Amino acid sequence: MSVGFRSFLEVEAGPCVATVIEHMERWSKTKEIGIHAGAPGRYVLDPDDVITIARHENDGRAVYRWRRLHPFAQGRTEIWRTTITAVEDAGRPGWLRTEIEVADDDGDPPARVPFMSVPAVLRSILADLSCLDGVVPSATAPTWVDSADLPDLMDYLADSSRLGPVYVARQGKRDTEAFYSWAADVMWEVVGLGNAFLLAGEVEHEFNEMVGELHAIPDGAIRTYLPGVQLDDPRDPRRHQILGSVRIDRSGPRRLAHIFGLSQRDRGSLITLPREAAEVEQMLEAGEAADYYGTVGAELRVVGVEVDARDDAAAAGSPGSTLSRRAQHRRLVELLEENERLRGEVERLQRAAGATQRADLTVKAALETLEDGVRALRGRLAGADVDATHGVHQQLSAS
Repeated sequence: MSVGFRSFLEVEAGPCVATVIEHMERWSKTKEIGIHAGAPGRYVLDPDDVITIARHENDGRAVYRWRRLHPFAQGRTEIWRTTITAVEDAGRPGWLRTEIEVADDDGDPPARVPFMSVPAVLRSILADLSCLDGVVPSATAPTWVDSADLPDLMDYLADSSRLGPVYVARQGKRDTEAFYSWAADVMWEVVGLGNAFLLAGEVEHEFNEMVGELHAIPDGAIRTYLPGVQLDDPRDPRRHQILGSVRIDRSGPRRLAHIFGLSQRDRGSLITLPREAAEVEQMLEAGEAADYYGTVGAELRVVGVEVDARDDAAAAGSPGSTLSRRAQHRRLVELLEENERLRGEVERLQRAAGATQRADLTVKAALETLEDGVRALRGRLAGADVDATHGVHQQLSAS
């Protein structure tokens, strides 16, 4: 599978897991997903829409993952899996990971990374949760820089721990309000992937003096500073590309947003995530696999189990070969669906049997009551004379 969007941010402050669940629940309602975002479990909405929610707490660390899988998705234009993971640690910074994968098969030839837009729920989370990329505060819109902010901006540029770029744009002669609106549109598709800062007036010249001629920004341009800027290295400036004013003037903001967004998606798909993120992912995958096995039995105990030619030979590659990852998930969903159907049938039969049993008990009780009444009547009749009995019989017949 190819990664169409990948964001990894540390959480500076705030209740990470609770905030993410709150926003996921709000987003789920807008999508008419009738599942509480904080309720752990596996939910098959339909064969091509499976939601898995995992929550773990241990030694002061809380882990939350919301995942949506479309097993039947095909090609790079269809989303195969969306995952949002949040970790909150009392003794260490928490973090937030967002990833969208598309549905190419493992055997597909390599191609350019697909363009997946920034998830709306990530924008809302970042507007409410204080996050960092390295030491750079993560924002949903560009940030103005004044003279007092320049030392911090220098630290952001030099930071080698950040995963995403820092974009710095010069206002030049453009109107302030129009420039900010334009910059927000241009940086729309790098939210969660990088951060933009805006320079105006004398700050533009102060910035260029601080970074030096080789790392400076031309008038009206935008420069992309990759992690770990080294101002003293004459070879370093070549890493940090410049989008000049001529090309900017020839391109609309949507086109520029696509240029910046696609470039960062190419980089983001190759970034190695922190070790802790990989460890959490392994823990969650192991737990999810255990849940699968407990639900569908031994048929899925071996990943890549051998199948015959009828089991989606096209997805598997050839008749009798092992299933690809997407085909494995598709087969898994089919088995889960069958399991749910059988479970529902068993419950229906149990309810029917229970209802029948209750009806039998009711009839039995009514018969016992009637028999008791008959025995009591016979006892009273046995103590009476024949004439009285005859009279009672006439009365009973008349009634």
